[in-house]
Amino acid sequence: MEERRHSLPRRLMRMLRLRLVIPLVRSGGKPENTARAVAVGLLYAFTPTFGIQMVLTLVHWYISRNFFNKDFNVIVAMAWTWVTNLVTVPICYYAFFLTGQTILGRWHDLTGFESFSNFWETAMGRTGGDPTSLQAWEIYFSIMVEGWGLAIVVGSIPYAIIGYIVGYHWTLRVAIRWRAAKQLKKEALAKKRL
Repeated sequence: MEERRHSLPRRLMRMLRLRLVIPLVRSGGKPENTARAVAVGLLYAFTPTFGIQMVLTLVHWYISRNFFNKDFNVIVAMAWTWVTNLVTVPICYYAFFLTGQTILGRWHDLTGFESFSNFWETAMGRTGGDPTSLQAWEIYFSIMVEGWGLAIVVGSIPYAIIGYIVGYHWTLRVAIRWRAAKQLKKEALAKKRL
């Protein structure tokens, strides 16, 4: 039997569906809780906090649940922070940088991606051999702040806000539709049995 190979985009879409969309529609609780989970995950995904996004999501969940009585599925939220990962974070940070430079009125310093990529590699290379050590993170953050940190932080704000709003409304709509379709299917099956 011939082994079927799927293209990279098809495998990526399948992985996204299995890791992000299916947990979204299958999560229990109110659709608002699921929508809030995706919104919080995207909020932190589109901030320059790569590496601590899941921890920030957990802290957000704890504060939201215990002090504001607003619960959400923390596992779904953490999964949606993976929108930014080792592959996508340089591209996202570059978009944050350009947006931040524009917001700050620094039109004269809209560096090309190659220059930004060189800066990124230097920042990551100077962190040493162990990227998980505390010293590596201190060096990484000092380079980011000294280099283009302000522009990246300022530029991430619109993406985080838009990600939160769009993620909430899109997820709410998907969750409500999925549950309505599931209910219709259940009713049709019950009628068939009668």
